[in-house]
Amino acid sequence: MRVAVGGSLMWRQRKYTVLFIERDSATLRDDEGVEVEVAVDELGGSATPVPSDTSGLLHLSLQVADIEPGMDPWLQACIRIEAARDEVGVGKAVETERGWLEKRLGKPVSTRRVERRLKVFREQGTITAGKRAPRKSTWDPRLIEAINFVLEGKSRSSTVSQTTAIEQITRRIERLHGDSVKLPSRSTFFRLLEADDRGQFTFGSAKTRESLALQPAGKFGTRTALRPGELVEMDSTRIDVMLRIDEKTVGRPELTILLDVATRSILAAMLRPEGTKSVDLVAVLARALVPYGRRMEGVRETRQLISTAWADDQLIDQERFERLRLAQPYVFPDTITTDRGRNYVSRHFRAACETLQISLITSAPHTPTDKPHVERAFGAINSMLLQHVKGYVGRSVEHRGRDADTDSAELLTIAQAQELIEDWIAVEWQNRSHDGLRDPLHPRIKLSPNEMCRAFRAYVPELHVPLTRDDYIALLPVQYRVLNRYGVRIDHRIYNSERLKGLWRRKSDDKARNGRWPIRVDPYNLHVVWFEQDGEFIPLRWSNQVHELPLLGDVWRYARAEHVTRDDALEAERRELAIAIKAFAGRGNPALRNGKPTQSARMRARAAAIADDPMNLTSVKSIEGDEPAAMAGELSGDGALVDEWPNTGGFPFIGDALDDVRRRVDE
Repeated sequence: MRVAVGGSLMWRQRKYTVLFIERDSATLRDDEGVEVEVAVDELGGSATPVPSDTSGLLHLSLQVADIEPGMDPWLQACIRIEAARDEVGVGKAVETERGWLEKRLGKPVSTRRVERRLKVFREQGTITAGKRAPRKSTWDPRLIEAINFVLEGKSRSSTVSQTTAIEQITRRIERLHGDSVKLPSRSTFFRLLEADDRGQFTFGSAKTRESLALQPAGKFGTRTALRPGELVEMDSTRIDVMLRIDEKTVGRPELTILLDVATRSILAAMLRPEGTKSVDLVAVLARALVPYGRRMEGVRETRQLISTAWADDQLIDQERFERLRLAQPYVFPDTITTDRGRNYVSRHFRAACETLQISLITSAPHTPTDKPHVERAFGAINSMLLQHVKGYVGRSVEHRGRDADTDSAELLTIAQAQELIEDWIAVEWQNRSHDGLRDPLHPRIKLSPNEMCRAFRAYVPELHVPLTRDDYIALLPVQYRVLNRYGVRIDHRIYNSERLKGLWRRKSDDKARNGRWPIRVDPYNLHVVWFEQDGEFIPLRWSNQVHELPLLGDVWRYARAEHVTRDDALEAERRELAIAIKAFAGRGNPALRNGKPTQSARMRARAAAIADDPMNLTSVKSIEGDEPAAMAGELSGDGALVDEWPNTGGFPFIGDALDDVRRRVDE
């Protein structure tokens, strides 16, 4: 604004006229004639222009040439009606524009409505044409206060109907204000509840409502990481997929991930069959601190052994997965943000982080927004991968279908799911454009986590040194075992080494462990465990190499499928027969009574029938006859027996012997 002598301005909410302007000051006069001298710097910082009178502009007519494509349809129609009233008349112009408005808006438009809008256009001008002033609420503020109070109190309570909420609001108003507050009708009450509850889910899902209530009251802020590893978030959640934990157990395991905020890279991920313990968190941390290419012996062999199920079936070379695994960036976490779970605040996990010089930040209680990136990453993993997995059951019972395969023989094992998730992270997550990695100046450009990490490495160079072999093994969980002659047994697998030769069948000096020896175990490394002795970790390899022999992998895969689909009725019959065999073997033959065996009539009849059966190998039946030919019967001319078979012994269905057996049994 430029004001000369004689001009007007607003200063301190009053109107002044400029009388004189000097080098450093100006003399002003208000409407009452009072003069004041003010410094020029003061006016330049606090003076404002006098509001202009634009009422005359409202009646300036617009031409058809002023219509723009994005202009309001009602405003366009009013301009064309005013332009055509001298040529065709107002009535015909209104009808023409009414038809155009019906096509443009896609709904019926009455002539009366067009005339009302035209009247507003003529009276108020172009600013408010086609618009209706919003209605102001006329309800008693005490009614609105009661509605807000009742709705806010239901953030953590069970979901009730709107009718129940209306009754609670009515009782509160009557208790506090009596009959002085006018209550709306039932339908209006419903509209007020919907307007006040918008986005709070008071009458929807209780879980969603509580989650929204945990959000901070203020506006959301952002924490920007200036380099990889500066801010890392860690969390665990139970996945929505049923997996086969072992041969008989099916369940939903817990997934723990470590996410770098600067690059959105998933540094490590691990599945555990039950609740994640502090030793499991340390194992996740160890996997993040050692890149795939520098992990211990047996890791690649285990991955290739398990991933043959989806790689070889599609004729995909394992080296393609290996190449993407090796391309994952290595990021050392300086600070890790976790929740206040017992496993995260445990002494074991905190001691491991302190040893590695990693700072821990615990989020506020019941505040998931303190680590939003890892929470959102779980949702992305669920929608992008887990929903495609056999056995997906949805996030709750109401989202679970009737045909959900919760106990199918085709469910993945937890070891398969672990390698599948790690392969998916290396293949898709790390190379897929992420919404959180948009260019601030060119927001259409999205980077992948791998691309973002390479960009940081180019301009923020850092030297990240991974853990050594012994440091990694020292972070693994410990199991105590006896050193047998054949080695050690862990999860029904035998591990052995030539370096254990002098320690077989010996006990350790640890009396608290009953002489057992410490063995370091990686839960997802099937081939190697480590025996700890005098600060050295001796690798013990899996003794069973059957899976490496030709065709035996397919044989065992078929055998596993047969084992899972085993017939329960056949198994019950097998147990019943085995019990009968063992019962007789333990009971033995009947004891002698007075020097004679005690036998019932039925047992004597059975023994006699067996003795008379010539087909029984234990039969003692003697066939009298001097000549061998008489024993076999006389031959006919064609070589056939005249008496084809003696009708005696056993339980024949014809002959007199059957009656004799029945008589003996009845005795």
